[in-house]
Amino acid sequence: MKTIDDVLNAVTEADPDGAMIVRPATDKDIKLCNKDFAECGMALTIPDEYAAFLKKLNGFAWNGIEFYSTDQVTDNDTGYMLNDIVSANENFVRLNDGFGHCVQLGRADEDLFVYNTKNKRYEVLDMTGRDVMEEYETFEAMFYGVVWARI
Repeated sequence: MKTIDDVLNAVTEADPDGAMIVRPATDKDIKLCNKDFAECGMALTIPDEYAAFLKKLNGFAWNGIEFYSTDQVTDNDTGYMLNDIVSANENFVRLNDGFGHCVQLGRADEDLFVYNTKNKRYEVLDMTGRDVMEEYETFEAMFYGVVWARI
């Protein structure tokens, strides 16, 4: 399996100007997000593996795929705005009764990328029915599975 760095290198090689790769998050950014989750009444935190990803790049958007950042980020060249993880989860939890145990990490087309805190798995959910389409043991495996398929 390729690493996150391998996938990012392939993306930037295939589409040098197309990917939105955000500056690394700090520990302070991640702590603030976890605090915001609590203040919004959500019993969620950023999963450790996703926090490690955010410390490498604080959000990612390419070819219809989004992985949320710690804060809303706008691409200066295109004006595209990448959602932050807390806002995305406020909407996700509010609109999806019974999914309060899932942390939404991103989306693409008709798919949602989540971390299921009950079974400790990364899942790709169908946006309409919320059925599990794919399941991964690690975030890195999910990132590879989702992004590499579009390279």
